[in-house]
Amino acid sequence: MNIRTRLRALILATLLPVAILGVAGAYMLVERERDTFERGVRDRVLALSTAIDAEVRAAVTPLEVLARSPSLARGDLGAFRAEAERALEARRASWVNIVVSDPDTAEMRMNLLVPPGQPLVKPGDAETILESARTRAPTVSQVAMGPMLERPLFAVRVPVVLEGKVKYVISAILETAVVARLVEGQSFPEDWAVAVLDGNYRFVARRPAPGSGNEFASESLKRALEGAADGWQRGRLLDGSEIYRAFRRSTLGRWSVSIAVPRSVVDQTLEGAWLLLLGFVGAVALGLWIAWRLASRLSQPIAALAAAAPALGRGEASALPVPGPVDEVRELSRALGEAALAIRDREERQRLAEQALRAADRAKDEFLAMLGHELRNPLASVSNATQLLKIARDQPAVLDNVSDILGRQVEHMTRLVDDLLEVGRLTGGKVRLERSPLDLARVAGALVETWQGGGRFLHHDVRTDLQATWVSADRARIEQIVSNLVDNALKYTPAGGRIEVKVRTQAAQAVLEVSDTGEGMAPELMSRMFDLFVQGERGLARAPGGLGIGLTMAKRLVELHGGTIRAASAGAGKGATFTVALPAMEQPVSAAGVMAAAPPGQAGARRILVIEDNRDARDSLAALLRLHGHEVHTAQNGAEGIAMARSGALDFVLVDIGLPDIDGYEVARRLREHAGRGLRLVALTGYGRQEDRRRALAAGFDEHLAKPVELGALEALLRAFAAAA
Repeated sequence: MNIRTRLRALILATLLPVAILGVAGAYMLVERERDTFERGVRDRVLALSTAIDAEVRAAVTPLEVLARSPSLARGDLGAFRAEAERALEARRASWVNIVVSDPDTAEMRMNLLVPPGQPLVKPGDAETILESARTRAPTVSQVAMGPMLERPLFAVRVPVVLEGKVKYVISAILETAVVARLVEGQSFPEDWAVAVLDGNYRFVARRPAPGSGNEFASESLKRALEGAADGWQRGRLLDGSEIYRAFRRSTLGRWSVSIAVPRSVVDQTLEGAWLLLLGFVGAVALGLWIAWRLASRLSQPIAALAAAAPALGRGEASALPVPGPVDEVRELSRALGEAALAIRDREERQRLAEQALRAADRAKDEFLAMLGHELRNPLASVSNATQLLKIARDQPAVLDNVSDILGRQVEHMTRLVDDLLEVGRLTGGKVRLERSPLDLARVAGALVETWQGGGRFLHHDVRTDLQATWVSADRARIEQIVSNLVDNALKYTPAGGRIEVKVRTQAAQAVLEVSDTGEGMAPELMSRMFDLFVQGERGLARAPGGLGIGLTMAKRLVELHGGTIRAASAGAGKGATFTVALPAMEQPVSAAGVMAAAPPGQAGARRILVIEDNRDARDSLAALLRLHGHEVHTAQNGAEGIAMARSGALDFVLVDIGLPDIDGYEVARRLREHAGRGLRLVALTGYGRQEDRRRALAAGFDEHLAKPVELGALEALLRAFAAAA
């Protein structure tokens, strides 16, 4: 066997296993891409199903509250009708009607859309009423459609269990548009078919909308849903188009969710993998052909040398053949080296991308763990305080302790909610600054003085060095920056440590510096200090608390003001310093008059009207104000409040925005038309965004306070109003 044949056999034996492994690997890649696509669609089905379950549970909760009504326990449906009407009014955005049915016959006992005394129609879906009574669990009805209905509806039903027996079944009637909005909110691709079906396989919501007469699912989808709780199959739509479908039955009721993806979309997704497979096969074939040719070209110089051997033996140097294939081999080596570099570069990019994904996943898990910890602790304290009230409510010391506990935990949870909402607005770019000239030193000094008066610095040595420095800024946002930085220093500085707050002017910049002698920062933490949800090392106790968003908020607010913020630390255990630099400005001409303004006077006893539909909130606020010596009147809706305000002499009116008849904005406008600016109006509401504050002031309110309102803050506001009168 000559050398050419041996080289060809060697190359073939070397490349053939590689070719087999390459084809197998490419095939596995194709299958992996298919599995990845399937998992992605099934995850979307799970997400939509979970959103629908959450919407149903959101309707179950208020129904369960109504089920515990004393009126139902007495069998007084007339009194209960008023409660149901209020509940329906509060949920007009999604609820159409509330019905009370007999658990044994499914006959209606009350229908808010039918006046009392009028005959009640027979229910369209008695089966789910009886099922709810039988199982004593919430159920979801089928979709009701027909010429008597203006739009398709469905019901969420909850049994009323009294003394171990089901006495009624309460149903909330909802539009299927509620489910349709959930489908649209998922932002599915245009060519995907998304369907939500009831227990009769009728479409509750579908995108795109089915054609005329196509109200029910295809036979292939029915068989799939009857055979398994969830799955992935190949089938056809009602129009005959071929699709891949992921489906899932809901955990509540017998509803189902299906997402159908055109077969062409799936095949197109896998097209790259198939091309890679074909390309690899082609590349292997080309490599074999090149190897075959190379073996031939390598054997030719050797044969030439063999043929020239006799001549070389005779000293004929001119007989030497040209060794051309050696340069080609070197060129091939160079090309292969470049290819290896390209592969290594691609693998490095892939590794970095995987690290980023893992880091994002860890950040998500850490945030959820932090949020769960921060919410469970105050909830545990509130639960314990509730038990104390039940056991020892006649002991004054216990009452004082419970009061302190509830106050601290409400303040803590309010701060968590406010921080989460605020950081969402900051990262979404929805914050607008209301700039005005202000002295940065006065803002920082006022905050430190307030915190000292509240006892927050009781165990720390706090020092200030504040030089008057003026900036054009939003006062509320600057207070947030100072508060977050000082709060961060308090969290990470042990008792007995020192905290310094300094303000100075430096190179046309207003500089705020907050330093401490606390735990400091490790070098690897410095680069991520201002990232969202990033915190220093915490033990399991997590004594400092918080969600790791304060420094992120401070950085975003500083940047909105055109400034910079930086952190410095000599290392763990050596403290930290945060420095904020903002563009400075000259002191305004009117600043001296502002600084010399007299402090507010005392408000004394005032005549106050509280307009609030929530009975507990109304009565508790009124009781607190009366304890402070004020004359307090209350109203449970807007019309009653307006009548009381017009009939009596009042100093202040505290108005809830979300009233059952007319909203608080309309109350403010009507009172302004009647009393002008002589009556002070304060909005008390759970809507605490800056946009909500602007809307309240535009409606005629003098001030806007977000719930829960600290009584000290409310008293301070009343004193300020009294001083300005």
